[in-house]
Order: sequence, then C-alpha cells, then structure tokens
Amino acid sequence: MQRKKAVIGIIIFAIVTILSFFLLQNVFQLGEGVSVITALLLGGIIEFLYQKKG
Repeated sequence: MQRKKAVIGIIIFAIVTILSFFLLQNVFQLGEGVSVITALLLGGIIEFLYQKKG
C-alpha cells in the first residue's frame, strides 16, 4: 500500500509541476527561473499535502 501511495505522490508532483510551469511561463509571462522555482514549490506543496492527507 505504501508503494502505491508513493507512486501516486510522484505522479501528482510531476503533473502539478509541469502544468504550473507552463501556466507561469505562458499565461503569466514570468521568467524561466522564477517559473521553475515556483512550479517546483507548488508541486512539492501539493505532494506534501497529499501524503499528509493519507
């Protein structure tokens, strides 16, 4: 069961990070560095909240 939760957490992190990056880069026209850092932070926060919830 832990393995399944870990895999789902990784997938959530990846999807949120990629989508956040594209949104920040294309919609909000932020610089690449800021977009990468913010997307990683958002992905980490969402994945942490998922792990904490379960």
